[in-house]
Amino acid sequence: MRALSLFLSFLFHPLLLVSFGALFIFLTHPVYQLALNTVQLIYYTSIIFIGTFILPSSAIYFSRVRGRIENLYMDKPEDRRIPLLIAAIFVLIVFYLFNYKIGDRLPFLIKGYLLGTTTSIVIAALINQWYKISLHGIGLGGIMALLIASSPVVESDIRYWVLAWVLISGLVGTARVFLGSHKPIQVYLGYLTGFLAIYIILQA
Repeated sequence: MRALSLFLSFLFHPLLLVSFGALFIFLTHPVYQLALNTVQLIYYTSIIFIGTFILPSSAIYFSRVRGRIENLYMDKPEDRRIPLLIAAIFVLIVFYLFNYKIGDRLPFLIKGYLLGTTTSIVIAALINQWYKISLHGIGLGGIMALLIASSPVVESDIRYWVLAWVLISGLVGTARVFLGSHKPIQVYLGYLTGFLAIYIILQA
């Protein structure tokens, strides 16, 4: 059970979830399917993956090596301050690139998703000063908001996506509680924070 919980925690790592959400947008929305060929799809997805997972993960690991954070599990709120700042900066950089440079002609959805993700990280950093919130919950809630907010334009039945994500969210949340990383209320609060941050921006 512990091995499965660790596997789920890594597979649905908060930083990886940003790429999952972006890939969902690129693969399911007709406007993106028409606008992007295979090379462009790989290009844009790679930029998001590198910018929101590879680079911040490397920076966080380097911070651990330098002794600025105690461990990579970030069990203590003080160990989360630098990683959250790093994550917010890199996601904001990717948002800037898509909004003003490489993806300036793309529709708002991907840009809104990246902006909402940055916002949720900043909110998490603020809450973290007083209370330990689940970062996995924030990422999972953010993708749920993306699914619901984008439902009017998705060609496939969004209900299956939502049901699948509810199941995944439940499994990952349970895994985080089982590992002792969070209490249930911390997972719920994270989920609600991520959902509201992205949903409000996508509906604006």
